[in-house]
Amino acid sequence: MKVLIFGGTHGNEWTGVMAVTQYAEVFKKKFPTLDLHFVLCNPEAYKINRRFKDEDLNRAFQFLHESRPDSYEHHRARELKALIDAQDCFVIDLHTTTSHMGKTVILCHNHPLNLKVSEELTQKMRDCRIILSPDPNKKYLASQSEMGMMIEVGPVANGLVEPVVLEGTLSILEGILSALAAPSETLKNCVEVYEEIQDVHYPQSENNLPSAYIHSDFQGKDFCEINGDYTPFKTFAGHNIHLKTNEKLYPIFINEAAYYPQQLAYTLCRKRILKY
Repeated sequence: MKVLIFGGTHGNEWTGVMAVTQYAEVFKKKFPTLDLHFVLCNPEAYKINRRFKDEDLNRAFQFLHESRPDSYEHHRARELKALIDAQDCFVIDLHTTTSHMGKTVILCHNHPLNLKVSEELTQKMRDCRIILSPDPNKKYLASQSEMGMMIEVGPVANGLVEPVVLEGTLSILEGILSALAAPSETLKNCVEVYEEIQDVHYPQSENNLPSAYIHSDFQGKDFCEINGDYTPFKTFAGHNIHLKTNEKLYPIFINEAAYYPQQLAYTLCRKRILKY
């Protein structure tokens, strides 16, 4: 099977960069039956240690029908899309987050192989969670193939190689490749996922600036169950902001640094069991 492993889609997420530049030969020797290809996605953004040079590469694929001659990432997205489309392949895109997400895998498609690999991965790594993030517009790199997933590990600051996050990323990558190379015969054909259902933004002031920040009791509580009243924000004036859910939900990407331009505070998920 052809497997494309992408790192550095965001140039300031150095874990993925190191994974594809420093560990390619290690994985190729360990999994000789797989046709592995390691790709540094956004070298120009990596050179300047920024998320992107002109536009977010991991959102650029939805605009490939447009002409954007002044965008490096638009040109790069075309190259990566052609690479993926050249042959049926399994795509793995490596990311990190400043949020306390731990070890996670993100699925954009419910392809049976994605679910099979996810189930096997969570059986071997009990601390790894699976997120279902539907992408109907196919804006993400990992969405360009029906088979594939994103690895997302944190917390880690941007532009930093943190040992726990690096080693956690490598362990997930090894688990995925193991599942592809030698699938288990003892699976139950179902996997627990956290399905994204709602983005929650920071409260705004009249001048369109945030009027509140993440409450200290909510910070770092990614994947912790909320059901009913909860307190995600505190205003700069010192007042708590209370919200309410009508069911059991789970917040993820709490206070992610990369989402400040969109003023996105966190995303709420519903836990589901997917059968395949």
